[in-house]
Amino acid sequence: MVKNLVWMPIKLSEVPKGAKVLISTWTCKLKSNGTKRVCINGCGYEQVDGVHYDGTSIHAPVTNEISVRIVMVLVFMADWIGMVNNVKGAFLKEELEEDAKMYMQVPQGFEKHYVKDVVLLLLKAIYRTQQAAMAFWRKLLKCMKNMQYIRNDADPCMHYKWTLA
Repeated sequence: MVKNLVWMPIKLSEVPKGAKVLISTWTCKLKSNGTKRVCINGCGYEQVDGVHYDGTSIHAPVTNEISVRIVMVLVFMADWIGMVNNVKGAFLKEELEEDAKMYMQVPQGFEKHYVKDVVLLLLKAIYRTQQAAMAFWRKLLKCMKNMQYIRNDADPCMHYKWTLA
């Protein structure tokens, strides 16, 4: 979290009046290889539409299952090369919009690293906040455009790129 510059400590007195200071929770998952994965989550259910976020800025599109199946059939029948990618830590590295400032209490276990009366200004999205999915989607669109992928008109979640092998 520190390495990725996810938050910046600020004095509680600097938080604007009416701004919500989110609570954070920890989740721990035991992976199949015996290691543990620990994740910090913002309690996005505390956020109120129209007060803490714009209702149109939280929904990221999801690809249609039929579109995926059609593309898979085309890849197999036409002997194309298809790629499916998984983004690890997708909701952790996306920067929030300037006007979407979020504040969070210092997570349990981190209190000893911060002085009293400090809250964290979130610079990047974290899991379970309302804005996380859309922040990731915006970043993904920029990356796909930079790599010269074309967005499919029929399914805006699917991108393609024609190259000669």
